[in-house]
Amino acid sequence: MSYETTQQHLLDEIDRIETLLRAYADEADTPGLSETGSDGGAGMHESAPEQLPIGVSESGHGELETHTAAIEQRCRETPEEIPLRLRELAHRFSLSRRHLDVLVLALAPDVDDSFADTLKSIQGNVALPRPTVGLVEDLFSQTRQQRVAAGALVGSDSPLRQHDLVSVAPAPDGTGTARDRTVRVDERIAEYLKGYAGIDTDLQAVLEQQSGDGANDSLSVRTTEASLSDLAISDDCHERLSSLPEDDGGWRFYWYGPAGTEKHRAVEAVCDEGVLRADLDAVIEARALDRLRREATILDRPLHLMSAAQATFDARERDTTLESVFDRFAGFGNDLIVTGEGEWTPSEAMHTPVDAIVEFPRPSIDLRREFWAGHADELPDDIDPEVLAGTFNLTPGQLAAALSTAESLSGDGELTAQAVYAGCSAQSADELDELAQKIEPGKDWDDIVLREETRRKLELVRNHVRHQARIYGDWGFSEQFSRGTGVVALFKGESGTGKTMAAEILANDVGMDIYKIDLSSVVSKYIGETEENLEQIFQAAENSNAILLFDEADAVFGDRSKVSDSTDRYANVEVNYLLQRIEAYDGVILLTTNYASNIDSAFNRRIDHEIEFKSPRESTRETIWKNIFPDDAPTGDVDYEFLSEFTFTGGRIKTVGQTAAILAAGNDSEAIEMSHAVRAVQLELEKIGRLYQVSEFEPYEDYLVTD
Repeated sequence: MSYETTQQHLLDEIDRIETLLRAYADEADTPGLSETGSDGGAGMHESAPEQLPIGVSESGHGELETHTAAIEQRCRETPEEIPLRLRELAHRFSLSRRHLDVLVLALAPDVDDSFADTLKSIQGNVALPRPTVGLVEDLFSQTRQQRVAAGALVGSDSPLRQHDLVSVAPAPDGTGTARDRTVRVDERIAEYLKGYAGIDTDLQAVLEQQSGDGANDSLSVRTTEASLSDLAISDDCHERLSSLPEDDGGWRFYWYGPAGTEKHRAVEAVCDEGVLRADLDAVIEARALDRLRREATILDRPLHLMSAAQATFDARERDTTLESVFDRFAGFGNDLIVTGEGEWTPSEAMHTPVDAIVEFPRPSIDLRREFWAGHADELPDDIDPEVLAGTFNLTPGQLAAALSTAESLSGDGELTAQAVYAGCSAQSADELDELAQKIEPGKDWDDIVLREETRRKLELVRNHVRHQARIYGDWGFSEQFSRGTGVVALFKGESGTGKTMAAEILANDVGMDIYKIDLSSVVSKYIGETEENLEQIFQAAENSNAILLFDEADAVFGDRSKVSDSTDRYANVEVNYLLQRIEAYDGVILLTTNYASNIDSAFNRRIDHEIEFKSPRESTRETIWKNIFPDDAPTGDVDYEFLSEFTFTGGRIKTVGQTAAILAAGNDSEAIEMSHAVRAVQLELEKIGRLYQVSEFEPYEDYLVTD
């Protein structure tokens, strides 16, 4: 007759231990242990505690052997689909029959209250409802030498102790010898053997606390119906995953790539019957690697350790390196897959071999195009899926998040272009917010007055940004360039000519976030610190889909000098670093400068577009003047043609217009009049130190303020 449940088998094993204790109690008055014992060749195994004999005479063996044989027969007859957890635990942790006996002995008081009374009686102490080390030694020995060897069943090298299946605690009264210590089963093991479902709730709670966000994803069993063919990965990556070793257990893998790539779903697809997933940083912080290994062994599942950034790259503590993590799982019988964002190469000092390191790169233009084309019916008519795919280099996870964000922003209405672009921009790296100033682009082409030649060049930059993927990917131009495939544009011209506004308009047009780099916080007088600051920015921007704006770029991208001292040498090192870093960068960089001649000439071959913002012509200045006052600002009879004769840049005209408004408000005027505008022009000329003649203001010279 087979077992119908795991509980039936457990209770049978407890009854068997009760039979052993009864036989032991019946012989309690038997004289002390002999030197050789009566169990035939038992002395041959004194160095192997798992093969020790039962500590009762041959006359007490009969009932025990009958009981044991009946259990073995029922186990053999039990179908494989009925899991017998005690047997499975013994197999997974390599427990011998004697280790299993000790485990059941320690568990029995937690299953049957009467067992606690039995143990108190046998051990002659009402304070001992659990077995002691001394009882274990007596139950599994027939000689004094065997008794010493039997102590190893619960010794520090025992698999019961190594895997925290049982613990050994001092006697309740705090006194006594080592033989008086008590043995008890770990609570998680007891729950498992009783047939409880689920994972270690205590371990889950600890990891949730360490993760800092209370997410119950810190430890979970993950399954998916997706196969490798369902993943949005490149053909090369698919081929690599398909060629992984057959799942015989015990493989070690490291998979890496940016956040949002399919590496996590790939783990679940490869481990199609479910995988135990945990956040590696939380596990390390909780010092729970061994407990997690035990849990994965109990559940007999592959283990996925995600977010390996700290464990991979923080070498300050040996225990947190990725090599040490793999080494800690050397004896783990199931597959171990660690995922992270950074590339990693094991050193020769690593003891545990890694069977495969697989990269999950950002999806190709074809995969991004496929995603947006698949949602073309949802997109507004004024958005080209091809442009979205080319402008925003998003991972599969980010693509789905971008569309979801756009739907939320649109509310119950149809998707708008603004919402779609905002959804894509929302996937930018958060790290940039701490390193640079985010500019909210609120300007468009109607807000700037430019020479036609300048506008055409700006539109060329826009098209370059929008169609990077097609140019470098589909059309193969990446093979023509040894440097990166990013876009680098230099906006040059004197202050106030519209360089920064043009950068803002460009970002608004292509729907990308733009971050202005504060050079005062980047450039440092300390050797090497400038490069470190810039590297932080470039790393944060690497996958941000944002535009980097280096305002007054000549401060960092200045011309290299002849080396006359160590200061010159280190300054040149900074410029050389920037040359190399921009060359490798695949994003969009805009540089603005008032002093183009100060830009190192070596940057010229890294710059794709160079646009000069010249001071506006008189006709252009008149147009700027006519648009400088907001619609809500009341104006009188202002002579815009006269005001345009002064050779101000657009930025200075804006300042003059604001000053005129201040003068009007200060005089309690109902509108901004020509008198206010003339006085504002006069103040601006004085501020910049330009001499003027009163005759220049005819016929409005009466509005001037003179001493």
